[in-house]
Amino acid sequence: MSLTTYDNYLKTLPKPHKLLKMLRPPVYEIELSNNQLNATAYYKDGSTKSHQVNADFSNRRLLFIDFPTAMQALVDLLHKFPKHAYGISGIAVVNVSEELLDGLTPVETRMIIEFIHVASNQAKRRVISTVISYQGQAVNQ
Repeated sequence: MSLTTYDNYLKTLPKPHKLLKMLRPPVYEIELSNNQLNATAYYKDGSTKSHQVNADFSNRRLLFIDFPTAMQALVDLLHKFPKHAYGISGIAVVNVSEELLDGLTPVETRMIIEFIHVASNQAKRRVISTVISYQGQAVNQ
């Protein structure tokens, strides 16, 4: 992700978040694949940090077979990143790279949104906006 892409994510924030845009929060790009969470944080200065966590939470049919395990894995992953300055919120970009037999269902899409928001609050790395894609294609929320 380049600095231009980082700026594009900030432009997609709703108007009520005008102050947040000026503070330039981090963008977390989270990849969900077979029992693996990869995350890269992109910061306003162009720097990045990446981390990975493995946990037994999915199978070929369903993205989440063990939601609490997946939740704890994401909390552990987010704890590996530094806390936001002044408590500013971040933006999550989630890509489901694992090929699911039935594709990504609307229920799973909603579950991902809840998954990101609850885990980020538990990790004290609050996320205010979530963008979801399935194998690189944007998903309507």
